[in-house]
Formats: sequence, structure tokens, C-alpha cells
Amino acid sequence: MFKRILENTLLLFLSKGFNKVNTDEIASSAGISKRTLYRYYSSKEKLITDVIEFFKNQIRSKIDEVLKREDLSPIEKYKMILSHVAKLTSKVSKNLLIDLQKERPDIFEGIVAFRSNNIRSLASLLEEAKKQGDLRSDLNPSFATDILLAAINNILTPEYLIHHNHSFEESLETIISIFLDGILIRK
Repeated sequence: MFKRILENTLLLFLSKGFNKVNTDEIASSAGISKRTLYRYYSSKEKLITDVIEFFKNQIRSKIDEVLKREDLSPIEKYKMILSHVAKLTSKVSKNLLIDLQKERPDIFEGIVAFRSNNIRSLASLLEEAKKQGDLRSDLNPSFATDILLAAINNILTPEYLIHHNHSFEESLETIISIFLDGILIRK
């Protein structure tokens, strides 16, 4: 039951943010009564926290799944992970980012830290790819990772997205494309 509530609530929050979603919608989307919802979640605050943790766990599971694959080169793993993360986060609305930043800065900061830690953990894939000759020899993988992170952390903010009228998905895909095309050896 918890999983069903979390999955359905996540979809609502991703598309509308959490301020515009009420408990009636949450219960209805999960196919349960409001009373049942309150039995599992006595407050919307706890539900918000659990939904974001659930979403982060989905992302981390996908990363771990790709990292375990032995049939892929390091750069293929890197690209696949970035692609999967872009796909999983493609439904994040500006409303959700705004709601989190304004109403739950603790969760917003946790998401930024989660994103940073996961991207930094991928620097070892760039190190391996460099050793295999798939990256420019003059490239410092750690510094390249910092550049990617700086771009993501400064562009995937509510302020930037609102003022520049870009979607989260479009912005992330563009950052990834520019980043990868700039570090790969042209063959």
C-alpha cells in the first residue's frame, strides 16, 4: 500500500508541485479513501518527505543497475546513467521546484546534495574512460565533473527555469549534450 501511495503521489507532485495537490487527489490517485491515506500518513509533510526519498531511491537504483553492467564501457555507463537520470527527472515541474525551495528548503538542499554526490561518484567512470583512450588526454575528470555539476546546479533552479522559460528536461538534456560532446574524442 505504501508503494502505491508513494508512486501515485510522486506523479502528482512531479506534475503540479505539492502545494496544488490536496489529500483528496492523493487518495483518489492511489485508489484509496482519505481515511486510509491518513492511516498511513497523518500529515502531508511526512508524505512529501517520503515521496522525495522514494524518488531519490528510484534514481539511485537505476544508477546502481547501470554500474553493475559488465557489457558496457565506462563511457557507455556514464552516458546511460545521465540518460536514465534525465528520463526519470523529465517530469519534474517548475512548480515542484518552487514549492520545495520555498516551503521545504531542507528537502530542496537534500536534493541538490543527492544530485551532487551522485554526479561526483561518476567521476571514476570518466577516469576509466580516459585510461581506455575514450576521453581527451588533457581532460581532468574531476574538474570536468565539477563543471557539469556547476552547470546543473546553476541552471536547474526555479529562478533560472522561470526567467528563461526552459523546461527542466530540456535544460538537463542540453547540459548533458554539451558536456559529453565537449569531452569525447571525435572518432
